[in-house]
Formats: sequence, structure tokens, C-alpha cells
Amino acid sequence: MTIRTRFHLIFAIIAVLILTLALGTMSVSGLSREQVERIHHGALIPSLDLKTVSDAYTTAAIVSAVRVRVGDMPWDQGEAAVRRAKDAAGPAWERYIAHVKTQTEREIVRTAQDHMDEANTALDELIDILGAQDIAGLTAFIARDMYPSVNPLLVAIQELTTLQDRYGESIYADALEQVEGQRVRLAVLMAAALVVFLLAYYTLRNRVVGPLVTMTDAMSAVAGGRLDRDIPSLGKRDEIGALAAALARFRDNARQLRDDQQRLHDLAEELRDARDRAEEATRAKSSFLAMMSHEIRTPMNGVVAMAEMMDQTELTGDQRGMLDIVRASSASLLTIINDILDFSKIEAGRMELEAIELSLVEVVEGAAEILAGRAEEKGLELVVDIDPAVPSRLVGDPVRLRQVLLNLIGNAIKFTEHGGIVVTVAPVPAPGPAPDVSLLRFAVRDDGIGLTPAQRDTLFRPFQQADSSTSRQYGGTGLGLAICRHLCTLMGGSIGVESVHGQGSTFWFEVPLTVADRRAPAPSIAIGDARLVAVGFGDGPERHALAAMLAAAGMEDVRWRDRLTAMPDAPDAPGVEAEDGRRAVILWRAAAGDDAPDLAEVTGNAAAGTGGPDPAVVLVAGRTLASRLAEAHRAGLFCTLTRPLRRERLWHVIAAALGRASLERRDSAADGATSGWQPPTLEEAREAGALILVAEDNATNQAVIRRMLSQGGYAFEIASNGVEALKLHAAGRYGLLLTDFHMPEMDGFALTSAIRSGEAEGVRLPIVALTADALPGTEQRCLDAGMDAYLTKPVDSRRLFDLLERFLPQARDLRRRAAPPETAAPKAANPLANPLTNPLANPQVDPQVLNLAYLGDIFAGAAEQAEALVRGFIGGARGMIDEAGAALAAGDLPGARETVHALKGGAHSVGATRLGQLAGDLQDALDDGDGDTAALLHSLLAMTLDELADAADTAFAVPAHGVDR
Repeated sequence: MTIRTRFHLIFAIIAVLILTLALGTMSVSGLSREQVERIHHGALIPSLDLKTVSDAYTTAAIVSAVRVRVGDMPWDQGEAAVRRAKDAAGPAWERYIAHVKTQTEREIVRTAQDHMDEANTALDELIDILGAQDIAGLTAFIARDMYPSVNPLLVAIQELTTLQDRYGESIYADALEQVEGQRVRLAVLMAAALVVFLLAYYTLRNRVVGPLVTMTDAMSAVAGGRLDRDIPSLGKRDEIGALAAALARFRDNARQLRDDQQRLHDLAEELRDARDRAEEATRAKSSFLAMMSHEIRTPMNGVVAMAEMMDQTELTGDQRGMLDIVRASSASLLTIINDILDFSKIEAGRMELEAIELSLVEVVEGAAEILAGRAEEKGLELVVDIDPAVPSRLVGDPVRLRQVLLNLIGNAIKFTEHGGIVVTVAPVPAPGPAPDVSLLRFAVRDDGIGLTPAQRDTLFRPFQQADSSTSRQYGGTGLGLAICRHLCTLMGGSIGVESVHGQGSTFWFEVPLTVADRRAPAPSIAIGDARLVAVGFGDGPERHALAAMLAAAGMEDVRWRDRLTAMPDAPDAPGVEAEDGRRAVILWRAAAGDDAPDLAEVTGNAAAGTGGPDPAVVLVAGRTLASRLAEAHRAGLFCTLTRPLRRERLWHVIAAALGRASLERRDSAADGATSGWQPPTLEEAREAGALILVAEDNATNQAVIRRMLSQGGYAFEIASNGVEALKLHAAGRYGLLLTDFHMPEMDGFALTSAIRSGEAEGVRLPIVALTADALPGTEQRCLDAGMDAYLTKPVDSRRLFDLLERFLPQARDLRRRAAPPETAAPKAANPLANPLTNPLANPQVDPQVLNLAYLGDIFAGAAEQAEALVRGFIGGARGMIDEAGAALAAGDLPGARETVHALKGGAHSVGATRLGQLAGDLQDALDDGDGDTAALLHSLLAMTLDELADAADTAFAVPAHGVDR
């Protein structure tokens, strides 16, 4: 409803009210006239009373007496009539007297009262006469007494009646005059009200409502975007004028805002164009770095490999010094390249994490062992201290965890000149129960240069170091800690530093990891009853770490000594007397100055006079000292352990010292090895419920799984897809199913659902998934689908055998030891036996291109089978690359994704790490719908496959030592 409509409605209501008031006024005037009539009637009441008195004395009395006299009325009726007349006259007279108002009336009333008394006396006499029926007395009374006694009263009453009539008329006239005056005044008031109403109407319409309507129209126009509409000033200085001025300012501001919005729109368009160009530049940069990584890594790996080979030749001192510079420089350059590539992935949002089962002890100790040589070169003590409460098996990304640890430990070594570095891992107490997740705190404490507060604030930013002098003195890109921070964030954790300038630093990070096995790590061979003497470990961090390792193994009989003396009865002699016939184990932390002759003397005297088995003396030393004492076992040592100590190695050495394991073969039957076994027949396995069904469509992956299971001593059958696997499951008895995710006709999830739906109550087939998708949430997806566990490709044989031990324990007793190999000279050298230490292994093969160590774990001495697998994959991969290219050209991204996924899984299965990573990046691009990046990455596949083919030619070439293939 508009203001104008409301205004007219309000004034219409007011008009109605005024009319109603006028009608009411007229009604009030009418009522006043009636009141006047009532007043007039009230004024006549005294006259009526006088008439009643007059009638009583004349009509009632005289007439009754006369009628009795003439015989027209009986005596008794006459008497009664007189009595009624007298009785009526008294009250009427009293009522009249009450209305007397003037002095004249009062005087006449006094006179009339006397006459009334006389008249009453006469009436009493008449009543007596009538009662006596005295006709003579009645005649005499009528003739003599009646009229003289009554007539003066009647005269007085007549005078009073005349006065009363005149008074009533006067009152009536005055009342009428007042009524007419009131009506006139009301008419004038109504006219004035009407005038005021009209003035208010026109004033409000012209000065309020009209301007408001005008302003409303103007505001509606402005609100509708018509900013060119003129705003009338209205010429007012009141609130409406202020409103008009404000609306004009609002219109001007709106015009300015419109112009600003247009400029912002234009700027946003420019920014979008700039963003698109920047994203295109980022993609081009990432693609360039991805391409250059292959171009740079290949010659760099050649440099590193040739430097390693040259180091094994005869060199002069100057040449060896130059070679050390080459090796150090190439290693630094590779580190820089890796950092830049990782940072490029972070910028592009393509840094993803794996979620695979891992041993945190192996990850942390392995990272420390990689850098132990650098620490020893600087004379620094490197200690790893892992809390025994850390779960034995966790789920996470071991590569990225190791990367963060390597960066932090490497920085600690770089910036520390004296003292040592301590790496600790411990669970963080959770505020509430979290049975499936463990929050772990990793800390790297050093005695280095420390940091100032200002340096700490910028430490985790890209391309930042403590200050410019740090970069000049210590080198580095400043990317390492920024990458660590991003990796910790991706893992759901945090990272920080605590430092005092000049007193060292403690870098820490906390990450939550899913618990796969909450049991604390424990030795596979019981050693808790060992008698152990630890010598030379002092009271520092290394002793604390060693005590934790021994406590985790359940060893309570541990004695600590400061040094190993030659005399058994010396005050701090090791104390290895054979109290109960058990062999004692001495862990001796040798000082840097110890040499072989000293060892012979000390170890010989340590066993003298014990009266029992000779103690096993285990030397704990740095790598430099251990290499100088390579022949130390001839001096009586049992073995040597390098620092920092590794938990599994320590436990195994103690078990070997107790005669419960072999030093030569750690993977013996005593410690649960899984190599060198022969599987049972299919019927034997089927009868025992130990037959494994494998559902895998990729031929390369089939070959790898076949080799692993055969080598581990497990019987199996392979189906090429889910439909075939389901038919085999329906026909035969199987103890476990290994199934791939992606298969034609029926994938692993559909296969699992079909098997679970057909199982009887209380019967459950263990199902383990095989997949190249190591993305977060994969494990939960498998469990939700009804699977029991999953393995990522490339399949780790130890993890596979751990799962088989867990879900298929009945198969262990069916395995048979393989026959020992013939001792005759092999037909060809096996470059895969141990590619890290075997001199026949070719160091020119980059493990990122072709991981010979991985193939060696699978194929052991079967080099021909490994070669056939690799070359078969290479031949099939070329077709898959062409097929994916055709799908990309046709815009079939899902089809290209399926082919690339198969290529990725096959590459990982043969140890082609780089090709598998490139295929994984291509698969990620296809998952994101980024066809341009996918096409660019696809163009690198053929070159990477050629690189793999060259590495295979080098790895399987005729050895240079003259041994025929």
C-alpha cells in the first residue's frame, strides 16, 4: 500500500469520525429537548398536588355530602368518600409544601394552612353526621358550615396554582433557550472542526505526503538502477528536505559505486586472464621440470655411477680427493634437483601420500644409517632412541616420513660442529581413547649453532635460511624445511623448532598414523634370558637408547661398565663369570684409538678364568673403525655392530651369540625366513585349506606374484579376471584370495561382494586386495567392501608373507625346504644376487630406472627369469603407451586412465620405479580431468620406457669379468 493511499485512507477515517460526532451531537441536542420537557413536567407536579387537595375538599367532600342529602348515595359510601378525600388531601399538601420556592408562595401557604385546618374540622364534623345518618344535621351543615369552611382554602389553593403555573412556564422557557444556544455552539464547533480538517488534509498532502511520494518515486528509480534520475530538492529545511539531500548523495555514491564496480569487473577480467596465464605458466613450469628431471637425472646418475666405479680403482691421493669432490657435488646437486621437483609438485597441488603398512623402527633407523657416514666424518655422535611403546606396524607413507627425517637429520649434521645428534620417537598421550590412531612425536636434537627468534620466524618459508651468511657458509636451497612443513601438513600433523642461539636446536614434528599392529616390536627369537654386559656407553643418550632396545627384548640381566679391562678381577672388569653356565654377551663400545692388537689382548683376557663358555664380545664402533678392524674377528671378536645401533641387528647378534641364530643367514628358518622353499602340491594345499586363489589380469603382475608365492613355498592358482576367479572359488576349496582392484568383466570389489553374499554363516574366506592405488582412504574402502587387508604394488614380499602368516597360518607347515644349489660354477654370473655388494652387479643401472635389488629379492638367483619378466613388460608397455595415446587423442579420458593404471601397476611390479611414478602422475592428471597435462606427461612415457630398455640391456649384459652368460 502506497503512502498516498494510506494518507487518503486515514483522512477518510477521520472524516467518518467527524460525521459520526456531528450525528452524535444532534442526538445529544434531541435528548436535551426531552429533558426540557421533563423539567417542564416536573415543574407542573406541584400544581397537580394542589389540584388533588382542591378536588379532595370540593369534589370528594362537598359532592359526597350533597349526594347523600339528596339520596343519590348511601350514607356509608358517603362517609367513606369523605374519609378518602381527607386522607388524600393530607399527603398531596405535604408534597406541595416540599416544592415551595418563593416567598409569596410561603405566605399564601401559611394562610392556606389555617384554612385547611378549619376545612379538616368541618370534614370531621361531616364524617360524624354521615356516620350518624343525621339528615337534619347534614342539611344544616351543607347550608351553614360547608362552603364557609372550604371556600377560603379553595381560594388560597387557586392563588398557589396560578403562581405555580407561571413558575413552570418560566423554567420551560429558560430550558428551551439553553438548548438552542447549545445547538448553535455545536454547529460553530463542527464548522471549525471541518475547516481544521480540510486545512490539515491539504497541508499534509502538499507538505508531507506529496514530497514523500515524490521521494518514494525517486528512490524506486534509483533502486531500479536509473541513477540518472534527478532528485528534487523540494526547497525544504526540515526532515524531508534532509531526506531529499541524503537521497541525492546516495544517488551520487551509487553512481560512483557503479563506476567502481565496472572498474573492478574489468580488473577481475584482467586478473582472471592473469591467473589463467599464471596457471598455464605453472603447468608449463611443472611440465618443464618433469621433463628436465629425466634429462638431468640420467647424466647425473651416470656421473654418480662412474664416480662409484672410479672409487674402486687405483687412484693417487690427488685423484681421490678430486673424486670425493665430484661425488659430494653430484650428491648435493641431486638433492637440490629433488627439492625443486618436490616443491614444484607442492605448488601444483600434486603432492600425494601413500598409505601402506610400515615398520617405523626400520624407517627411522634406516634414515639415520644413511646419514651416519656424514656424521662420523665430522666426528659427531648420532643416536637413535625409539620408545618401546611405539607400535610395531603402522600405516602411512614411509617415503615421505623418511624424507622429513633425512632433511632434519641432515640439517642437524650440517649445522653442528661438535657434540652429537639424538633422534627420538615417542607416542604422544592422547586426550581420549583412539585405538586406531597413534600420534607420534619425532624430534632431532643437536648441539649446533642454534637459532635466534627472528631466524625461527622465517625458517619454514620457501627459499629461506637463517640468514644470508648461513647460505654462503653451509649451502642449500632453503626449500627443505618448507617441503617438510607441507609434508607434515599433508600427513595431518605439525612441525616446529625449539632453539637457543649458540646452544643447539630441537626440530620436531608430530603426525598421526593408523595402527596396523599395536603390539610393541619384539625379537622373533627369544633372548630375554641373555646375560649381557654393556661396556663404555657412559650415561648419555646412547646408553638410554641401548637400554630401551634391551628392555623391549625383555632383557633384565644387564650390567653396565665404564671400560673393558684386560684383567677379569679388575674393579671395573666386565663381570662375565659363568654363574649358571650361560654364555655371556659383551657389548663393547670401542674408542676411536682402539686397534687389532689391543682387541686380541682384551678379548683373550675377558674370557680367561670364567670356568664356562667363552663370552661373545661384540664390538660397537663407527664405520671408520669397523673398516680398520675388518680382520678383528681373528682377534677374538664375535662380530661388529656399526653405530647408530639398529634394533633388529642387535637382537639378531645377541641371538646368534646364544647359538639360536646364524650370523651368515639372518633369514634362516629360526627367524621366520620365507625364501628357499618348495610349495606343496595343489591337492595337498586344497585338502589343508591352504590353497591361494590369485585374481590378476596383468601378465607382468601374474609373473611377479607367481614367483613370490613359489619362492615362499605357497601353492596357488591364478585367474585372469573376476568372473574366472568366482568360478574357481565355487568349484574348489581355497584358504585365501588375493585380488586386484581393476579387472575386466568383474573387478575386485564386485568379486568380494559376490563371495561374501554366498558364504555360509560362520565361514569367511580371507580376502587381500592388490592395488597400485596407495591413496588415503584406500584401506577403509577395502574394509568397507568386505576385504580383510590390502597390499600396494609393487608388492613387498615380506609384507605379503606377513599377511599370509596372519590369515593363512595352516600353509606354513606344508612348505618344504628347497634343495641346496649345486656347488658347480654357475653358467652365468648373477647380477641380481646382491646388487649393493656383489662386484658383478652393474653400478651403471640407476635403481630409480630399474631396481635390481627389488628384482633380486623376488628372483634370487634366477636372473634369466627376471630378464624375461622385464623384457616382456617392456614389449607390452609400448602397446599400452600407444593405446593410451589413442584414447587421449579421442578425448576418452576414462579409457586412457584404465590403460595408464595397468601400465603403472606393471612398471612397479618389475621395479621400473621412474616409469611407474610417471604413469602415476599421468593417472592423477586424468583423474583431475586435466587433458593437457595428461597429454604432456604421456609424451614422456616413450622416452622413459626407452630409458628402462637401456637399463635392462646394461643390467643383463655379459659381465666384464669374462664369465659367459
